[in-house]
Amino acid sequence: MKRFKEINLEVGMPTSADALALLKSSIANAKSGSIGCLYVIHGYGSSGKGGAIREKARQWLNAQARNETVKAVINGEDFDIFNAKARDLKSTYKELEQLSKVCNHGVTVVEL
Repeated sequence: MKRFKEINLEVGMPTSADALALLKSSIANAKSGSIGCLYVIHGYGSSGKGGAIREKARQWLNAQARNETVKAVINGEDFDIFNAKARDLKSTYKELEQLSKVCNHGVTVVEL
């Protein structure tokens, strides 16, 4: 049975490079284990247009999806009842239930 895991890239106020390194190692570790879905907290940033960690994390994650290294990447603001993949993940990982009720630009859901 695949499990769900939360990763907070904001802990300790890292640089965007350090946060990206943590994301990469977390994905590698999760894929080698029994984790099937990651809830990545990267924050939105204080600038009002998205922070560096959010931008770099999403760029890298979207590249992984294009390369088919991960199955799916869903931005928090797109994780709603109108997104078929989000509904599918929510039915498998009950921990995601709350996310579909809120528009959260500070998170990204990754299916491994």
